[in-house]
Amino acid sequence: MSQGPDKITAELVAANEAFYDAFDTGDMDAMAEVWAAELPVACIHPGGGAITGREEVLQSWREILSASGRPAIQCLEPEPLVFNDSGLVICTEALAGGRLVASNLFALENGVWRMVHHQAGPMNTPMPRRSSGPSLH
Repeated sequence: MSQGPDKITAELVAANEAFYDAFDTGDMDAMAEVWAAELPVACIHPGGGAITGREEVLQSWREILSASGRPAIQCLEPEPLVFNDSGLVICTEALAGGRLVASNLFALENGVWRMVHHQAGPMNTPMPRRSSGPSLH
């Protein structure tokens, strides 16, 4: 990659923000844009089983985004980790009823970070503050 580590990490964080913006606005087109179109994808919603395949994952998001009681979610303390052509963002999702811990896995697809996996689940205790270790490129 010809880009520096800071730019790559900033682009990964921006892709993660685009995911939460799509959720917050209920914009299904933006949500579909976040997810990989060519790579395999999977999603595990809190309390649910694994969903695999782009159409199945996007259908799950259509149902969530169209629900009248869709919760507002705020992404807190995103921690990006870059591994060559893939990246992980670990964060806390703040909701009115509590907090979830989430991992959002991205991969470079045609030079753009696209989500390939999202998983969120309840947390009983706050996440410990992590040190900023080096990202791998």
